[in-house]
Amino acid sequence: MRVHLVRDVLDKQLLDSSGQNAGKVDGIVLETRPSAPMVVRYIEVGPITLARRINRRLGDWVARLDARFGEGRGVAIRFPFARVQLESPSLRIDVSAASTPIMAFERWLRRVVVRHIPWS
Repeated sequence: MRVHLVRDVLDKQLLDSSGQNAGKVDGIVLETRPSAPMVVRYIEVGPITLARRINRRLGDWVARLDARFGEGRGVAIRFPFARVQLESPSLRIDVSAASTPIMAFERWLRRVVVRHIPWS
């Protein structure tokens, strides 16, 4: 099956194993091999990768800020491309988003900001 990475993968909605939204694909990691075609190894999800698409310094700043949210944070969230299923118009990963740091910022917003908004 032929996959056009920019058209079929980048910026597509990502669903977890239970069908819940798990963000959008923000980056694609390729492995270069001498005398062979490049191979897609990972997809990246999260604000660090998204910020790095805009500007490297902005991405580094977001990574430092993200590191304050706890252990294992401050790095791009990667999933092996072998664990991704192409289900047009979205992509599915075979893990639960709740078991990964994908939704950490949303959980923090809900806990710190949204709960103080009346009728939310």
